[in-house]
Amino acid sequence: MIDDADAKKPEDWDESQLKEILDEDATKPEDWLEEEEPLIPDINAEKPQDWDDEMDGEWEPRKVANPNCEGRSGCGKWTRPMKANPLYKVFFCF
Repeated sequence: MIDDADAKKPEDWDESQLKEILDEDATKPEDWLEEEEPLIPDINAEKPQDWDDEMDGEWEPRKVANPNCEGRSGCGKWTRPMKANPLYKVFFCF
């Protein structure tokens, strides 16, 4: 392959445009639980017998999916999703 000496960017090319932008039309689903964390400490987890706080640090139980979030659109802080930016141009030169 060699460079095409006649190849040039389209006139409407804008280097400043991002590939994705925030979806300003998106709204938080009604069943979203913002006050609930999506992951919570496993209440059944047990500290290993050989755990050494000085060497291993403070033990924390593993995190598991929050059962209060099951069957819902989501939990935790809601943020607007990203969407494809219609002003973003892809330039292919073959």
